[in-house]
Amino acid sequence: MVSRPATTIAAIDDASLVERARAGDERAFVALFKRYSRYVAAIAHRLLGDATEVEDVVQETFTDAAMHLGQLRELAGFKAWLGSICVRRVRKRLVRRRRWRWFVREAVHFEPTTSDPAVRASVLELYDALEQIDPDERIPWVLHHIEGETLPVVAEQCGVSLATIKRRIAAAESRIDRRLHGR
Repeated sequence: MVSRPATTIAAIDDASLVERARAGDERAFVALFKRYSRYVAAIAHRLLGDATEVEDVVQETFTDAAMHLGQLRELAGFKAWLGSICVRRVRKRLVRRRRWRWFVREAVHFEPTTSDPAVRASVLELYDALEQIDPDERIPWVLHHIEGETLPVVAEQCGVSLATIKRRIAAAESRIDRRLHGR
C-alpha cells in the first residue's frame, strides 16, 4: 500500500476551501484569509490613499465575508466576491470622510467664539476637564449644561433612565469641579 502525502490546506483550491468554510471548518476560512488578506489590503490602500484604515477594512471585509459566505453563488469566484466586499467597505469610509470634511467646514460657523482672553482661557480649561471625563458622564453634562436640553430629553437622547442621567450629570459636575477648582 502506497501512502500519499497529505494535501496541505494551502494547496486546496478556493471553491473547496469555501465549501469547507461554509461547513464550519475554521482552518479553511483561515486559509482563505491568509491567501487573500494582502490582496484586500492592497485594494483598500490604493482606494483610500493611505494606510491608516487599511487594517480595519481588511478585518471588516473578512468579517462580512464570514457572515455572508452562504450567499456566495460561484464558490470559485471567492476572490472577486471578496474584492467587491472590500470596495463597498472602502466606499462607505470615503463617503463618511467626505461628510466629515463638510461637517468640519460647516461647524466653524457654529463654533463659539470669545474675544475676551480670560473667557477663552476658561472655555479651554472646561474642555480640558471634559476630556478627562468618561463619555457616559460627559455627554449628558454637555447636553444639559451647554446645549440646554432638559433632563428628560437628555435621558431619551442617551437611551437611559432619568435617574441614571441625574447621577451621571452629578458625577460629571463633581469631576469638573475637582479639575477646575481642586475641590
